[in-house]
Amino acid sequence: MKIVITSFVMPHELDDLERVLIELNKSSKYVDGSNYEICISMSLSDYLINWETSLVSKDFFIHKFNKLKKLTDWCSNSTFQIREDIMGALQAKRITHLEFKDATHFIWLDTDIIFDEMGLVHLENGAKTIESQNITKYIITPEVVKYWDTTWDCIVNENFLEKELDYCKTCNPFTDSGVKGDISIETVNNNVNGQPRFKFGAGWLVMVSKELLDRIPLPESMGAYGPDDTFLMWGMELLVRRGEPIYQFKLKNYVVCENFYYRNQSEYTYLIDRIDRKDEFLKVAHEAFKPELDKL
Repeated sequence: MKIVITSFVMPHELDDLERVLIELNKSSKYVDGSNYEICISMSLSDYLINWETSLVSKDFFIHKFNKLKKLTDWCSNSTFQIREDIMGALQAKRITHLEFKDATHFIWLDTDIIFDEMGLVHLENGAKTIESQNITKYIITPEVVKYWDTTWDCIVNENFLEKELDYCKTCNPFTDSGVKGDISIETVNNNVNGQPRFKFGAGWLVMVSKELLDRIPLPESMGAYGPDDTFLMWGMELLVRRGEPIYQFKLKNYVVCENFYYRNQSEYTYLIDRIDRKDEFLKVAHEAFKPELDKL
């Protein structure tokens, strides 16, 4: 088993990255670090940041980024890279899948996710349980709190099902995340009309088997950033309808949260002159979405 944990980060997210790496370091107490690699990609592209009008230089963030690598000394290898061909999370996931050829699994982890130190061992044990049943194309997701609509309820932990919509934006992610009971592996089946039977957020500490990504690779044509999780969900759905054995499982009673409530990056607004390319990137991804699904 070779598990590659991958994250994409912009310079204003390095404080969040440090917290994530500290939590992963704690997690290493429960797993064999030789089974893990970490790949962190940061973009300092002039296409995304006007450095001439920024108050802090690229060198400051390069130094800060590289210092964080020490927190990953528990695993077999870690790659901290700054590349012009990676300007978004979709590109980071796609390139990691292509370049880490000996990986058996990928864990996608956004820097705003709050999780406790038991996450890795539960994902690893879940994968072993699933593969003992000769299942090779699958994704494992944690549970979450109540989200912005009920289509997410298939992966909402039972303690939060009766919370109000958008509870995710007001909750304390540090107290609501973690183990909420006995951990078990359950099949996910989203039964909302017009949606795929799968439901997950791509960076929510999800584990994807390499065989699944080999079957549904993230397309280069979708660009740097976009709905990679939705693409994967619909790709899985279409292949299942054709009879292919593809599954989503969840870690029942292991909860992760997005840090909506406490996350504050306002100080970086004055230090970095960021160029908002989100709509541009989304347009590229959405235009490629359907043609790429048709190729499957």
